[in-house]
Amino acid sequence: MRTLNLCLDLNIWCAAFLADRKSMNGSSSQVLVRYARSGRIGEVPVQLIISWAMLTRLRKVLEVDWGVSRETVDPVIETIAGYAHMGASGISPHIVLGGTGLMPIRDEEDGHVLDTAIAGQAHLLVTANFDDFISAKSKILEPRKVGIVTTANATLVVAHPYRAVSWLQQNMFPDAETVSRLFA
Repeated sequence: MRTLNLCLDLNIWCAAFLADRKSMNGSSSQVLVRYARSGRIGEVPVQLIISWAMLTRLRKVLEVDWGVSRETVDPVIETIAGYAHMGASGISPHIVLGGTGLMPIRDEEDGHVLDTAIAGQAHLLVTANFDDFISAKSKILEPRKVGIVTTANATLVVAHPYRAVSWLQQNMFPDAETVSRLFA
């Protein structure tokens, strides 16, 4: 059975963290994090694709920007790293060397997330900041919601969380080929 390689942008982790703190349940971000945590979506194994740089940035957002205590943040970061390590393929968070630049997009931080998704051979990168991940070389299938990013060695779907959750709840494997057929 194929493993779904799933990359969640930092805004997904942040939205899930905030929803949890507000005792909410069932937001798109929380559902996506739940899939990453469980390592499964129904019968489909899931491998979380994340980098140490992404986790470092998440730590900065939580501690510095939001004032969350280190005692709270440490287990959050360790747990997310554990989701990757305990995923279907059992890989630890990636180290992406050389910074960004593989795919020229306007935001350096988002460039690193995209580089991580590509390096980890993600099928799906989920972000609430869809437009930030699109370059002139991207194919937009649904404005502000769904696109395909292609490089010399990878093709991945970039999708808004609502769209991604909808596909996953329908037991659809959202790789580029399948998603492209939806919009043909």
